[in-house]
Amino acid sequence: MKRFIKNFIAQINYLFKNQKVPDILNNLNIETTSRCNLKCKFCAYTKRDLNVVPHETMSNDFFIKVVNQALEIGYKNIGLTPQTGDIFMDKEIFKKFDYLDQNKILEGYYFYTNFIPLNHDKITKIFDLNKLKNFGISIYGHDKDSYQSFSGGAESSYYKLINNLNFFYECLLKYKNKNLTVEISQRAKKNFNLNNSNSELSTILKKILSLKNVEYSKNSEFNNWGGIVKEEDVKELDIKLNDTQKKKIGSCSLIYSRMMVGANGLVNACACRDANFTLAIGDLKVNKLNEIINLKNKKYKDLIIRQEKNDFPDVCKSCDFYKSIYQDNDFIWSFRHEKVKHYSLKDTLKTLEKR
Repeated sequence: MKRFIKNFIAQINYLFKNQKVPDILNNLNIETTSRCNLKCKFCAYTKRDLNVVPHETMSNDFFIKVVNQALEIGYKNIGLTPQTGDIFMDKEIFKKFDYLDQNKILEGYYFYTNFIPLNHDKITKIFDLNKLKNFGISIYGHDKDSYQSFSGGAESSYYKLINNLNFFYECLLKYKNKNLTVEISQRAKKNFNLNNSNSELSTILKKILSLKNVEYSKNSEFNNWGGIVKEEDVKELDIKLNDTQKKKIGSCSLIYSRMMVGANGLVNACACRDANFTLAIGDLKVNKLNEIINLKNKKYKDLIIRQEKNDFPDVCKSCDFYKSIYQDNDFIWSFRHEKVKHYSLKDTLKTLEKR
């Protein structure tokens, strides 16, 4: 019933052209690396087309170039979570953090990580990052067996996670005056309840969650990555793979407000669930960012027009991550407690046309 009502309201808004496009300059995603240390069964990482999006890491020089171009346009924040991968697989990520921290224009940055590639020294350094707004730790399963089942990780990586989380807890106590918000995002089987689990993993998670500025979410419903991930991939996990036939009414807000610059320089119109960058609208090794994210760019303009006509590319047709600009949508977790402005499509297109 809720879905019916939401879709009905969206249809009315679509008819009367009432849109809510999130501020397109609030944030831009930059994928510094497309490499991952895990092979999660619910993720599209192992299904990427490596001819189009190979596993690689962005150089520091190119990263600086991308950031500078983004700030020149007017972007305020940088998201660093890869499309598929883990940010700390970039061996020089702290050099990139340093550049962001020293930038006077940038408001902040944020990311998610599975927290396994770090060591104690790097965990400590996180607390010295002055423009890090918040970060999320993705937890897979609730004990050793379920962790390995979800993530495809080795037993050693599970115990490294436990070790890192214990050290992180001590750091949170030590640096308790730091105004850093952390989200623990746990992917677990249906009906799992953290309070009823006493595994090593659950025990340290509950200790961390007892501290201030730590938020928690548990999810057993998973995205299908535009249809790439199938039921057979996750059949042993006791989770729900979301319906691929989600009704779509008008263009998706993500093609305006959640762009992704890939590690290979491709600019993708979606930073969420397009693992193969099929919505790529340009290449930063060929054109500048203000030329790509621009209504004068035919590929981008055609995508907007197409979606507004309810004609969606294949990756969008089966995507359950879709967020219509004709509906109220929660902004991404990193800005959940901030007032992010929304604009009409007309005003948004004017902004894109002036570049």
